[in-house]
Amino acid sequence: MLTAFPAHTYRSRIDAVKRRLAERDLEALVVNYPDNINYLTGFDSLGFLWYQALIISPKLAEPIFITRTSEEPCTWELSCIKDAIFYDIAKEDPLRIVAEMLAQAGLSHARIGLEMSASTFSPLQFQALCGYLREAHFEDASLVVAEERLIKSPQEIAYQRSAARMADLGMQAAFEALRPGISEVEVAGIVAHALGEAGSEYAAISPMCATGRRSTMTHAMPHRQIISHGDVVILEHAGVCNRYHAILMRTAVMGQPNPRVREVSTLLTEAFNAAVETARPGTPVGEVNRVCNEILDRIDLSRTRVHRIGYSLGLAYPPTWLEAMMLDETDEHVFEPNMSFSIEPNLSLYGEGFGIKLGDTVLCGPEGSSSLSVLPPELMIID
Repeated sequence: MLTAFPAHTYRSRIDAVKRRLAERDLEALVVNYPDNINYLTGFDSLGFLWYQALIISPKLAEPIFITRTSEEPCTWELSCIKDAIFYDIAKEDPLRIVAEMLAQAGLSHARIGLEMSASTFSPLQFQALCGYLREAHFEDASLVVAEERLIKSPQEIAYQRSAARMADLGMQAAFEALRPGISEVEVAGIVAHALGEAGSEYAAISPMCATGRRSTMTHAMPHRQIISHGDVVILEHAGVCNRYHAILMRTAVMGQPNPRVREVSTLLTEAFNAAVETARPGTPVGEVNRVCNEILDRIDLSRTRVHRIGYSLGLAYPPTWLEAMMLDETDEHVFEPNMSFSIEPNLSLYGEGFGIKLGDTVLCGPEGSSSLSVLPPELMIID
């Protein structure tokens, strides 16, 4: 069994999820998020491009995994799964199989949790499952496993620290490659190569690079745009170790920055550092957002923020590396030791023609939080 953790770790995680189900009076959970399936079993494959599910219930001696036939070798070699059903995608409806397994376990009239927000569980599949199990009561349980994942174990933190070293190497490679005449796609390719050389697995989001006016487009993917002298260049990528992500965002300028770019980037660094300092155990997670905005508003910059200041981080598969906890005032979580999350107060000054990215993976410790990156959270000047 080639997995990131020993079998007893996965068993204890499944037991913890069963306790959460009991707290909600749920008799079963159908897991569809690929990162949750990995968290509970170690299963690591692109098989989530087709329907797959892990059924967990106190009425089952072992969780049941349903996936397509081509995933059989990965199931037995890359997970601790003991009970699996493999379906022929040309002949069988996997939702019928899920319904049959639930019915055979005496759950056809049960309260069953579903991961309704999973991108790997479509409305059509939900409709099909409801048709097969007309007497069951289905309830959204998208956060059951996600809540269990928020506090990281020492081994999980070690993986994220390794991923952060990989991300640093990728960013250093980008800085070394930046020069007038190189394109965004070339820079992104150099970052991808550096990440691979450092041992990183593929990330949930591929490396990003945008330059000049495109730097206002926070989530623009690399294009054939040529980098020129005076351009602001935004960069973002992740290192990945055993599917655990550490993300990193920085901004560079080709030559000396103009006074406005320098003013904005200096204040953003101050706001970033204050947000990290605020993320102490017992503090509401939204407080970092408030503190950041208070500093940025010295020169009316909070309105240029492009999204929430951060979110919890850990296991991830495409299309996203976000976990469940969001660092905004509407989230009821408080920081706890061994939570890992991003701090990324990115700005888009669209009317002024430039944007700035700044973001790290941050770990909360017993006394406070610190970045997992060794790179200073400052504007990089490329002379």
